[in-house]
Order: sequence, then C-alpha cells, then structure tokens
Amino acid sequence: MGSRMDIVRLTAKIAQVGMVTKELEELWKAASDPLLQTIHLEKEHFIQPPPNPKYYRLYGHYLCPFVERALLALAFKRVPYQFVAIDLPSRPKWYFDLPSKGKIPLLEFPNQAKYMAESTDICLFLDETFNTGIQLLPKDNEELKAKIKGFTNQASKLGSSFYSFQTDAGESDDKVKALREILEELNEMIKQNKNHPFFFDRPHPTFADILVLPHFRRILLCEHTKARKGWAKLKPYELAGLMWWYSNMMTVSYTHLRAHETGRNLVCRLLLEKKKKKKK
Repeated sequence: MGSRMDIVRLTAKIAQVGMVTKELEELWKAASDPLLQTIHLEKEHFIQPPPNPKYYRLYGHYLCPFVERALLALAFKRVPYQFVAIDLPSRPKWYFDLPSKGKIPLLEFPNQAKYMAESTDICLFLDETFNTGIQLLPKDNEELKAKIKGFTNQASKLGSSFYSFQTDAGESDDKVKALREILEELNEMIKQNKNHPFFFDRPHPTFADILVLPHFRRILLCEHTKARKGWAKLKPYELAGLMWWYSNMMTVSYTHLRAHETGRNLVCRLLLEKKKKKKK
C-alpha cells in the first residue's frame, strides 16, 4: 500500500526536480489519496473491502497476463483506479460470490454499482467510456475497427499455444513448432507495416497490441524458467518484426504505466525516470 514514507519520498523527489510538473502533481494526488492505495487480500485480511465511492477497482494478480491486459488499458486510458491484489491459492470465499466466480481480472465500478469480468470486455468498456489517453479502437474507420476487434481470435491462439507450451516446460517439439508458427504469423504482420511499429500499422498501441503484449513478454521470460530448453528451440529473438514491436511497446507502456500508480512501484518509477533523464 501507499504509505507515509512513499509521500515523504515523493516530496523529496519534487524537491530534486525543482518544480511540480503535471505528472508529479498527478502522482502526488495518487500517493496521498487513500482511495487509490493498493489493497492486499491476504489470509489475515479476508473481509471484503468496503465500496470505493469514487474510483474503479481492479481485482487481480500481477503475474496474470489477462490482468496485465486490464492494467494496460487502464494506464493507456489514464483512468484512476484502486488495485486489489488477490492471493490466488487463498482466495476468500466472498470473492467466489462475485460475478467472476473467483476468476481474475474483475473490474468493480464505484460504490460496487456493477462488476465486469473478462479482460477483453474490460478493455473495450474502458475505451468506449473514456475519451482520455490513447484511443484503443479507431472511431473514424469502421473497417479497421472490425479488424482490430477480430484480432481477439489471433491473440487467443497465441495464449492457448503458449499455455500448452508451458505445461510440459517446452519439451514437446510439436508444441514448440505450433507456438513458433503463430509467432511467425504475428512477425509477418509487423514486417508488412510501412510507417509504424504497432499492429495494423498504427501510430500508437491499440486493443490488438494490448492483447498480445502480456503473452509475448512471458514467452521471452521463459529463457529463465524450466521451459528454457523449449525456449532455445523457439528462438523468439530471431523474429525481428516482433522484437521491433516489443521494444516500442515496452517504451510506450512504460511511459503510461501508470499515472495513478501507488506504493513502492510509484517511488521506483520516479527514481528510474530521474535516472533516465540524467543519462540523456
């Protein structure tokens, strides 16, 4: 959770910069607003949190790729929210009574007026509801909008194939081959772009990019897991188009994650940004 120490450090950060920038002002509000502080649902805190009267609330776990999709959408749309970290092996009983039936992510509306499950539905809802930040679906091109929304099938294939690859730690050559073929298809899509690094040759990330990034990030991380032998056969770093896309996605997502971040992550991000500016 955000703490008094976080606010003290943020104050020191503002002093270092020498002025209160717009971003620092937003971060200050986030660090000092208790309604935006992360809630950790652990064994000793199994009582359902009271309704948040002002902000949306996202239930999830940081390691879940589907939760990451929702987090990216919230960040790109610049929507303030409270995160509720779920301990998956010890989910409280009341959580199973909510519409997601114990699954994550789950978006809770202010005052618990409504709930929404499924990462794709959450992303689309945020884009349709908020005009802030990046437009995840184009409003002036129905044909392109349909293509981007239809990309859900491609992303599902990637997720399913990656899950299958993980279940046997990449030992099956057939599963490595299946995942490689999907990655090559995505790679070719990016290589066909004429002007921009994002899917469908867009100047900024869209719904399609949000669908793919969490899975592709985890594929790259397999180099450091028990699936590293399969990862070595998969050779994702050879896919120049996807690696170009990934580099740009990580840069953009870093600068957007997150306007309302709280707690230790907020302080770490501020320090990293300061370090980057000094290097320049």
